[in-house]
Amino acid sequence: MTHINPHLIALINYIVLVPLVYFIPTWVTPYLPNNHLLQVCIVVALIVPIMSYVVMPLVVYCFGKKASMLEKH
Repeated sequence: MTHINPHLIALINYIVLVPLVYFIPTWVTPYLPNNHLLQVCIVVALIVPIMSYVVMPLVVYCFGKKASMLEKH
């Protein structure tokens, strides 16, 4: 099994989280109540699954595939 550098994972997390944290609240807030805590909870409830179930599996798949291709050569 190939391990991905944790520093690379942290960098990818940062690069992906910046636009998510910047844009999602702007898009979602007009449809939410004025309770700031509730807004934050809902925005985080949207961002975490995007990172956990979309972005990180794609990253692991892509880097795992790249690493396996490098091992063959």
